[in-house]
Amino acid sequence: MSAPRPASRPQLQGPGVLGRRYVRRAPGAPLEVATPPPLQQPPTKEAPPAAARTGLLSSTRLVPLFIGVLVACQLALLVEAIAPLRVLVRILAFGLSLALLVLVPGRGARHPAVPFVVGSLAITALNFFHPGTVSPMAGAVQLGIQLSIIAPLFWVTRLSIDSRVFRLTLTLLFLFNTASASVGVLQVYFPGRFQPAMSAAVQAQGDSYLRSLEFETASGARVFRPMGLTDMPGGAATGGFYAVLLGSGFLLSSRKGLSRTLSVVGILVGLLCLYLCQVRAIALTLGVCLAAMAGMLVLTGRVARLAKLMAVVGMASVFAFGWAVAVGGDAVQKRWDSLFEAKPEEVYHSNRGRFLEGTFEYFLPEYPLGAGLGRYGMANAYFGDNSDPAQPPLWAEIQWTAWVYDGGIVAVVLYPLALLATMAWVLQMARRRQDSGDEFWLWGSVIFAYNLGALALTFSYPFFMSQVGMEFWLLNAALFGAWTHAKTLHAHRR
Repeated sequence: MSAPRPASRPQLQGPGVLGRRYVRRAPGAPLEVATPPPLQQPPTKEAPPAAARTGLLSSTRLVPLFIGVLVACQLALLVEAIAPLRVLVRILAFGLSLALLVLVPGRGARHPAVPFVVGSLAITALNFFHPGTVSPMAGAVQLGIQLSIIAPLFWVTRLSIDSRVFRLTLTLLFLFNTASASVGVLQVYFPGRFQPAMSAAVQAQGDSYLRSLEFETASGARVFRPMGLTDMPGGAATGGFYAVLLGSGFLLSSRKGLSRTLSVVGILVGLLCLYLCQVRAIALTLGVCLAAMAGMLVLTGRVARLAKLMAVVGMASVFAFGWAVAVGGDAVQKRWDSLFEAKPEEVYHSNRGRFLEGTFEYFLPEYPLGAGLGRYGMANAYFGDNSDPAQPPLWAEIQWTAWVYDGGIVAVVLYPLALLATMAWVLQMARRRQDSGDEFWLWGSVIFAYNLGALALTFSYPFFMSQVGMEFWLLNAALFGAWTHAKTLHAHRR
């Protein structure tokens, strides 16, 4: 028999033994297998991403919380005790958007409108050095407002928004606007009992202007056009508009009885408030938006949902109009009858059309490169210097006039191109026939109608110089971010 192997010699253990190293820890000690250090893997593009950022500034809850702050600021303006802090309250919403632009970490997806809005903002920034900018403070505030309105395009797309967060954001806006429309109806039913503090800018227009904002109800009482949860007579019309539009979206997407009931209530109350406000431009815009939404349903072959939309909105329109006339009296009837007394273009020209005509016939030739900053709007009202008679304050009744003041012909071209690029992308989303659980096609249809309404409202008032303009870019950025997130997370579905 052969002698036994020494115990100090390690046993062979299969393939790979030749790659091992043996060491002796001490003189005379048996050999041991040395454990090699872990190999350092070179960085590759396929390496797993770093740990996800945590904290509120990286949380998807930031978007609904931001909407909550906007609502709180709007409500605060209605409290008379906060009147001395009115400027700070107005600045808070815009300032918060600027702060989030700086504080939210990461790099967001590039929205199709970004090149155009950045170009428009650049020409606006150059107008800070225009001779017409007589107040540097007002000019800086004007530039800050413009940047804060488009800021959601950048900071919202840095967040990993999903369809649930997007739907929650729409829900908050729907509930707030429905509440505003409901308060507007109560202001007509109970004159003086639900009246908020009126804007000082409106009061400064004089008694004759204030009387033009009143009407006599069926009971004989004189009331202002419903303000809702705003400080402007007729301001509840915006709440009614969004209550109907967003309510239509929830009507088509909801599968629970409570959600459908709230949607129908929102549509009915929104239409009733809109009739009582007697703001015909917003009513016509709503009709265009609903027609666009119906057109998307036809293109995608969703006939059953189209029938549901037409049935609910049609019956609510007839019922709400009869209700509005019963409450508002002959003033409401005559106001809406005037829509059919002339052609639509003649009705528009006799009201807001003259401002559009003056924009292109007078202001654009006068200010082809802009008129300087801080000469109109909130920036001029709170921070402007109007002591120089050679540079008087300006008035912008519609958004197109404001674009001329801010950047001349360049801004008039670039900003509308940003809107068209946004609508083109959303239209592609709305025309998708795939019916996934997220139903992006449906919300694409709603946001396309919403965007079409926003474009139409630029012919009625400075839409993109107010909080609703910020909400426009926030909703579009949230939809873009949610779709990008879903496409990345569920790439195996494609």
